[in-house]
Order: sequence, then C-alpha cells, then structure tokens
Amino acid sequence: MERKKFYFFAKFSGDKGGGQPEVSESKEVFATASAQPHVLREKMKEKQLTHGETITASMSSVRLEAAYGKMVLYFCPLQTLEVLGTITPGDGGDIPDDVVLEKLTVPSEHKPGLYTLKNVQLSSNGSIQVIANAETTWEAYS
Repeated sequence: MERKKFYFFAKFSGDKGGGQPEVSESKEVFATASAQPHVLREKMKEKQLTHGETITASMSSVRLEAAYGKMVLYFCPLQTLEVLGTITPGDGGDIPDDVVLEKLTVPSEHKPGLYTLKNVQLSSNGSIQVIANAETTWEAYS
C-alpha cells in the first residue's frame, strides 16, 4: 500500500512541492472606502462593545464582490453580529470609524454573493480590525 504525505502547512505557504496534494488557491479579501464600515460599527454598538475590545464573532450577512482578481467585502447587508466570546474587554471609549481586514482570504471557488463570515476576531483599537484565524469560515447566506 502506497502512503501519501499530507502537508498541512502547504496551503498557507503556497508551496506545491513534489508529491503534495493540490490545494485550491485563495483570493485576498479587502475593503474599499465604499465598504460601509459604519454598518459594522453600529452593530458593534448595539452589542455594547467599546474601544479597545477584542472579540470572536460571526457576521451575517456580508457581501463579496469580485474586483482585480481579489474579493471586496461590503458590510451594507449586515443583519446579525453574533459575539462568540470576549478576548479583551473594552475601555468604554468610542468604536473607531475605519475598518481594516487582516489575513482574510476566501477560497477561489467562492463566487460573489452574500455570506456568513464565521469565527473572526474583531478588535477596535485605532480602527476596527477584522482578523481571520484558523477557525474562520465563509458560508453561503441562505
């Protein structure tokens, strides 16, 4: 019986060395000035989050649109912000206006449309940071 090697970290490094399974590529996700971060900010305020707070959350629904070989994220259709856990408490100050996406990618087979973004880290220090981690997933919104 032939054993095949599985290289877990190959998908993160992009290394496609000999004998490694083919891994689908991901597209970078970014936000533009028209991403409407004020919608995310208002949902964070509704959950009584404050400046300096870091949480794990799921957002439903967000819109992905294709542009320049990447995907643009829009918060305008956001209906639900589910707080899954608090990592760092806030200081009571105002949530920033700008949004920055970090490490956020989407599998290349995902098409433009509405998605639920699950298990992202949200931080609100200087800007609202939406940070992907190993548990972050995209589910088609239904």
